[in-house]
Amino acid sequence: MDEEVKQARQDSKVIGKTQQQELFKEFKTPEHVQQHCNEVARVAVLIGKKLNEHGYHLDIDEIRGAALVHDLVRVQPDHDLRGAEILEKKGYPEEAGLVRHHMKYYPFNDVANVDEQDILCLADRVVKENHYVGLDERMDYLIHKPGITPEKVEKILKSKEHTGQFIESLEKIMGITLDQLCSEDNN
Repeated sequence: MDEEVKQARQDSKVIGKTQQQELFKEFKTPEHVQQHCNEVARVAVLIGKKLNEHGYHLDIDEIRGAALVHDLVRVQPDHDLRGAEILEKKGYPEEAGLVRHHMKYYPFNDVANVDEQDILCLADRVVKENHYVGLDERMDYLIHKPGITPEKVEKILKSKEHTGQFIESLEKIMGITLDQLCSEDNN
């Protein structure tokens, strides 16, 4: 991140726990969604920090902020787009950009160019409600949801394969598996 971008980021607002709770209260975010956002934030920050230890320059505050509220209005249609609109209006443009794309993000960047969007989307794909469960369990959960069509199953399986390859590449860089990194015992 160059110095101008860093300075602009320091001058802007950051979503922390206080801002998250205010937004949750204002938009009546259900408790189970709040817990999911907290777990996605925990996982995303772990991944981002570990990658930064290996030479990346990810904005951990931006990742955390977006993850903390990525499903702010999950009970509404097009919650990704609606959440992004809300965050833009509230003065969180970086987080809004990440939230806008967290549902349909594909493909992941090459590991040499991993960015904050990759980290948010990866964390969201390995967390089921309020627990890190890994890719297999999360995708299995999605495939067996009521009303899932064969077309959606095909899309999910394609995403699972691509995400699995991305995870393997990241694990080689981090020197630890995602399961090991995200286990509660490791933190």
